[in-house]
Amino acid sequence: MSNDHLTDIAYRHFIESVKDYAIYMLSADGTVISWNEGARRAKGYLSDEIIGRYFGLFYSEAEQLSGVPAKNLEIALRSGQFEGEGWRYRKDESRFWAHVMIDTIRDEQNTLLGFAKITRDISEQKAINDRIAWMARYDALTGLPNRVEFFERVEKLITGNDARRFAIFTIDLDKFKEINDLQGHLIGDQLLQRVAGAVLKTLQKEEMVARFGGDEFVAVKPFSDEGEVDAFAARLWHCFSGKQTFAATEVVLSASIGISVYPEDGTDINTILSNSDLAMYRAKSSLDHKICWYEREMDDKTRQRNMMAADIRRGIHAGEFSLHYQAIRNIKDRSITGYEVLLRWQHPQLGTIPPDVFIPIAEESGAIVPLGYWVLEQVCNESLENGLNRKVSVNISPVQLRHRSFIEKVREILMRTAYPVSLLEFEVTETAVVINKQLAFSVLHHLQKMGISIALDDFGTGYSSLSMLRDFHFDVIKLDRSFMTDVESNPQVRSFVRAIISLGNSINTPLIAEGVETAGQLQILEEEGCDEMQGFLFGEPVDIKHLPDRR
Repeated sequence: MSNDHLTDIAYRHFIESVKDYAIYMLSADGTVISWNEGARRAKGYLSDEIIGRYFGLFYSEAEQLSGVPAKNLEIALRSGQFEGEGWRYRKDESRFWAHVMIDTIRDEQNTLLGFAKITRDISEQKAINDRIAWMARYDALTGLPNRVEFFERVEKLITGNDARRFAIFTIDLDKFKEINDLQGHLIGDQLLQRVAGAVLKTLQKEEMVARFGGDEFVAVKPFSDEGEVDAFAARLWHCFSGKQTFAATEVVLSASIGISVYPEDGTDINTILSNSDLAMYRAKSSLDHKICWYEREMDDKTRQRNMMAADIRRGIHAGEFSLHYQAIRNIKDRSITGYEVLLRWQHPQLGTIPPDVFIPIAEESGAIVPLGYWVLEQVCNESLENGLNRKVSVNISPVQLRHRSFIEKVREILMRTAYPVSLLEFEVTETAVVINKQLAFSVLHHLQKMGISIALDDFGTGYSSLSMLRDFHFDVIKLDRSFMTDVESNPQVRSFVRAIISLGNSINTPLIAEGVETAGQLQILEEEGCDEMQGFLFGEPVDIKHLPDRR
């Protein structure tokens, strides 16, 4: 036996025994003429079952009817090789994703003898690649399209030849952060998955809803009649609203939706989205209208508020905020017993912005959280640097009180600055408590255990002030400044002041009267037995360098 013949036998044996690749020969007309072990494993046919049959049976019926198998052989004939990927079918009619190579076999005279075909199952790799590609365009939690997919869809609508009108919808779940904080992120994630499932069931042709992150959803709908937009908005609202029941809890959802229209409300995607955002914020602040269309005049105010919210965050780092201190005095001897810290903002373009303008915006936008931490750390640092050996009272927003890491952050600031806890007092209003009384009282108890005094600010203006004094022992009560306005001229107001002072004495809680501006007001407070006061009567708030008595 010649060496060449031995080599041929050995090579044929090697090919036939390969298990990871389907390697087989085709005749010039595409008939299978050899079959290896890898082909049997990949496609399920024994050699006796497949040899002599046309290789096109491995393709789908549609590809067979359109002549794809023959076309692939033609490509191999023209270029010497065909290479591609596609679905291939097994004997049991199941399919796998295959990488295929077809090479021509020719003799020394360049006569076509047939084809060598190599097929490899790459289904697993395809699944990984498909998953990666899917994750680049879809939200993993909800299965909805993400920002990338949404932007591409809208850009196609804008650049399309038919110049169709379409509406953009911004959808926000009301109080979703509170749900997350109270019920935990697991419940929050399940809620998002449930509303997404409801959305997918209600979508009709050309409608898309995407999740940008958190509870921020956006939708797009081409339309010819505005009634279609209203109907879609109503369907969306029902998907994002209603009662959701879990094993151990029940959550009631509601949503706010803003709508803007191309091209009336913007000719580029960012402008249209921004305007639908503005309309959504208007819906969010409304008690009656939870679906709002963009209106330029009304929503410009919201735009300005959003700009101010961004300026607040920037201003914290730019050093635009400062602290002023107003003295709290003992009424009997007029000695200073402490200070209330008041925040000031010097805007680079707008000048001095009053707290009653920027504080509500900071609370709405969440900027009050970093701003509040800045205030606390600044109070600690500059009080120590300037030897301010008096109790300092810092106002705490309801938003701060509900912030998940508020207690830990306060503890961290106090440890970092080494500020004496006994000199720190937090002022909270009734509003800070009534939103979630259980959570608020729990946080306040923790703060008291740390040694921080808790003052009830603006007492007498709320509807449940007395019940709050019953449910929680405040260290200080601060009588709202509104009582001082008419206390000299209105006997009824004086009676209210007398009753509140008497209440404070009966529960052994010191009372501070705010807004004292005249000697007459001071005299009345003294006659009624008030403990302490603060107000312009003894001077306006000043920065710490100009305080008259720091010790």
